[in-house]
Amino acid sequence: MRVGIVIALKSEAGTLPAPQGRFLEHAHYRIQVSGPGPQRASAAAHALLDAGCDALLSFGMCGGLAPTLPAGTLIVAGSVRSAEGERLLCDAQLRDELMARLTTCHPHMTDIYSAATPMIARADKHAMHNSLGVGAIDMESAAIGRVADAHTLPFAVLRCIVDPAGFSLPSAALAGMADDGSNRPLATAAALLRHPLELADLIRLAVWYGAALRALRSAGALLCK
Repeated sequence: MRVGIVIALKSEAGTLPAPQGRFLEHAHYRIQVSGPGPQRASAAAHALLDAGCDALLSFGMCGGLAPTLPAGTLIVAGSVRSAEGERLLCDAQLRDELMARLTTCHPHMTDIYSAATPMIARADKHAMHNSLGVGAIDMESAAIGRVADAHTLPFAVLRCIVDPAGFSLPSAALAGMADDGSNRPLATAAALLRHPLELADLIRLAVWYGAALRALRSAGALLCK
C-alpha cells in the first residue's frame, strides 16, 4: 500500500519525519501539502493518486466540537460528514490500525464535520455538535474522501484538536494562514493591531497550537519511518 497524506499546512507536514518513507511497517507514505480548504485538498489528493498512491490519509489539525475534547486530542475519524449532507465512511482496517498503533497517544474516535470555511464562533460549534453528534471539524477531509471514494480506495483521517469547542477563533489567527499552507506572521501582527483585544485569545491559541503540533509529532513518530 502507498498512502498519500494530504496536509493543509507546512507546519503540520513538519511533524512527520520525512516527505516520504515507511508507514505502519507494511506500507509507504508520501506527503502532499495542499494549503487550506477543500478545493486545494482535492487537487492534492489527485496529485498523490497520479504519483502512484492507492490510499489517502487526511492529516493535520482540526477544531473541537465535542466539549469534552481538549486541545491536543488526537482524532481518528469513523466517518466524515460534509456540508452537502454526505457521510463518507473511513476504511475500517486503516482506521483500526491507526487506533492500535497510537494507543499510547490516547486517540479518540469520532465522526468529524468537514466545512468549506472555518467555523469561528463557539455557539456554532455547539450547535453543530448537537445537530450531528460530530466531535471535530476541519475543511479538507470531505474533499479527500470524495477523491478516494471516486476511485474506490481506502481513506482515513488523523487530526488533532487545536481550538476546543468552547473557544471562538480570533480573526488575527485566520489572517496568518496563507493559501500555500505557510504562516504569515506579519499578517497576524497587522490583524492584531486592528483588533488588540484579541491578544489574550491569540496567546491561548498559540499554546494550544504548540500542544497540537507535539501530539502530531508523537503520532508521526509511531506511524512513519
